[in-house]
Amino acid sequence: MSLAYLEIDQARSEYTALPAEIRREFDARLIQSWLYHDHMLEGVVLTQADITRALEGRPCRNYCDRVIHQSLRRMLARIEQMDDDARAGVEVSGTWVKNLHRSLCDDEDPAAAAFRTRNTSPGVYHLDVVPGKEIAQAFENFLMRWETEFRGLHPIRAAALAHHEFMRVFPFDGRTGVVGRLMMNYILTKNFYPPAIIHASDRHHYFAALNGHPSDMVPVLVEAMKGTIEAARAFRREFEAHDRARHQSHRIAM
Repeated sequence: MSLAYLEIDQARSEYTALPAEIRREFDARLIQSWLYHDHMLEGVVLTQADITRALEGRPCRNYCDRVIHQSLRRMLARIEQMDDDARAGVEVSGTWVKNLHRSLCDDEDPAAAAFRTRNTSPGVYHLDVVPGKEIAQAFENFLMRWETEFRGLHPIRAAALAHHEFMRVFPFDGRTGVVGRLMMNYILTKNFYPPAIIHASDRHHYFAALNGHPSDMVPVLVEAMKGTIEAARAFRREFEAHDRARHQSHRIAM
């Protein structure tokens, strides 16, 4: 087993074993970080105020505001749905991936769950992807490789290779990157690993890995997971220090 996998295996309990009270507050922060960094990877610049306003359901100020709010709320809903799917033991499948894409789109969007029509990867991605006319077969090949090759690997390697392969297929005109990273993190969290939230500051390494060998994606995930675990450690220390101070203050007051 890779030393990187072993390190995560030994440390992940610091994330999975957080007490319920701490876990609720930490997860709320973690999800906001997830939303922020994933949108930044897609080239959408956000502020903390943008995320807060969207998640609290405050009125939109303009059309752009509405688009961003909808994107944030849909992604949040999907992350929550993935938790339910993981508890129910739902497996990655073609239907699951298409439903994931559909859930991120407008209700009447004709591109929802529809395969890409362009021959190049749109948006911020500049990848060597399969031509549009070959996507249906390439997507089936990806699902077959998931079942026969990737699924039986260590979950970290499985998630990394599946993500790399999925992004080379690039099945959808829009939101393929978001879907690919959500799928990647579903594979991890379904196997009781912390999510790999790739930070905007690691954007260069992430895109380099997408353009490189499939195994190049593994260290990107490992570093992102380490970040989640370290954040959990720091949050627990902060929470417990605050709790001790609060109890000390209460005793003094008495």
